[in-house]
Amino acid sequence: MSPSDIDCTTCGACCFGTHDRYIALMPEDRARAIPENLTNDSDSRRFMKMCEGHCAQLARTDDARLVCGIYDIRPEACRAFRAGSFECMKARQHRGALAEAVRNPAPIRPKIIGPETELPPAHVIAILPKGRMKPPA
Repeated sequence: MSPSDIDCTTCGACCFGTHDRYIALMPEDRARAIPENLTNDSDSRRFMKMCEGHCAQLARTDDARLVCGIYDIRPEACRAFRAGSFECMKARQHRGALAEAVRNPAPIRPKIIGPETELPPAHVIAILPKGRMKPPA
């Protein structure tokens, strides 16, 4: 896959991280107008706020794309992340499923009310003996 084949708005895996110190702001970011309410301070450094495992500025559009809410003033760390780079491929490998779940959330299934809810759990059904079974008496 070449970098020109990658549309970052159909992925977003690079915006996913497991902790609040995932996207560090660099000295170059001081000149950007990143609002302070979008960042966290930790050990006298600033980081982008995270929300539900991804940068809080990551947003899903109506057409299921993932976009940055502050793209024009995004941090240097985000600007340096190149589509198709080694880091991009690793993010896609490790966090692509998370990004896909945000892009295309599973439909909410309605709760089934009725006799179907009284069936035994699947793990009980799965332990039936193999071979022929005798018909009930």
